[in-house]
Amino acid sequence: MVTSAASALDFGPIGRRERALPFRLVFGLGRFARRKPLGFFGLMLVSGLIFSALFATQLAPFSPEKLDLRHPLQGLDLTGTHPLGTDKTGRDILSRLLYGARISLKVGFGAVLISSTGAVLVGVVSGYLGGWVDKIVQRLVDAWQAMPGLIILITLMGIARRNESVDIVWAMVLAIGFLGIPGASRVYRSQVLSIKQAPYVEAARSLGATAPRIILKCMLPNVFPLVMVSATTALGGVILAEASLSFLGFGPAGKPSWGQMLSIDGRDYMYRQPGLAIWPGLCIGTAVFGFNIFGDALRDVLDPRLRGSGRR
Repeated sequence: MVTSAASALDFGPIGRRERALPFRLVFGLGRFARRKPLGFFGLMLVSGLIFSALFATQLAPFSPEKLDLRHPLQGLDLTGTHPLGTDKTGRDILSRLLYGARISLKVGFGAVLISSTGAVLVGVVSGYLGGWVDKIVQRLVDAWQAMPGLIILITLMGIARRNESVDIVWAMVLAIGFLGIPGASRVYRSQVLSIKQAPYVEAARSLGATAPRIILKCMLPNVFPLVMVSATTALGGVILAEASLSFLGFGPAGKPSWGQMLSIDGRDYMYRQPGLAIWPGLCIGTAVFGFNIFGDALRDVLDPRLRGSGRR
């Protein structure tokens, strides 16, 4: 009797033991790959980018600033010392690309964290309180969005570059992050307005729940999936903005950046060494493409209204 009971407990449909967390993650990724193959491909691109940035020191064959004056403007040579070639001073392109991924991800994740946090605070509070608070906040958001983003970024970065004590990378994070708040706040506000009159919110309000408690317990859990999707998609745009600023000469001087590689060496020597323009541009395009298609698939998975959509 004991043996049969144990067997039923271990293998029966009711007493089946739950899989361990690593197995659940593997099966979850498998389901995601079957449902959204293009989104899974984007996840692989994003994972490769993050892996390259985290382990750039181990993966890079040379220091990004090491000079090799005997081999300037060397071309593609997959079996040689410099697989992707060198720039005008003999610095290894592969090493600079790997270290450049660190700057792109640092700016990307930092700016998106700032913009998402600020947008949630502005959008959720404005949408839930409504009335004169919502009107004042939304007029400020309108004025914020009316300002030309690129001009504001160039102005802020120009001011930051005049101060030698300012870290240009962190200045980029703050500037891009704050400029991303108003647009995202409107998206979160619209979500709050759609669930503001939901029955469970009315029930919580009738039971005497305060506004902060309703926001924390009812609003934020429903907005969080939208925040995750918006943040994932916004990462591609932030990386592109960082590359644009670096291309225009407002990036971190003396540090490897994809946009700076395109601007300084890519334009001047692309005919003698095409890889100087091809490889940084390919990295930027791959990063933006990966985050965009992964964010799009993540939206389909997290939004219950889209779970019956076709594969993408």
